[in-house]
Amino acid sequence: MGHIREIYSEFEKRNAHVVVVMAESLPRMREFLKDNTYPFPLLSDVRREVVKAYGVYVRMNFESYNISRPAEVILDGDKTVKYSYIARIQTDFPPDEEILAVLDSLMS
Repeated sequence: MGHIREIYSEFEKRNAHVVVVMAESLPRMREFLKDNTYPFPLLSDVRREVVKAYGVYVRMNFESYNISRPAEVILDGDKTVKYSYIARIQTDFPPDEEILAVLDSLMS
């Protein structure tokens, strides 16, 4: 999320909307948000329904338990998935150029 926050102006230039879905409870998210701010909405998926539907749910691995792997998904105006990047570890994310190229292609 921090990475998306860093390049958020690029999303704004392209009139793209950003939403983050966290496999976390509202109380824990509120606590997290006391020290962290984002210019886009963060949604709670406490039942893990969304993260399971997108195939990013992790029951257990070497760095986490019952959460989701970071993922970036781009939907077009019809809510069709046009791009999906599922990270292998919590600090993994796709190159900016790759994300922005997909957004640019949707604008043309």
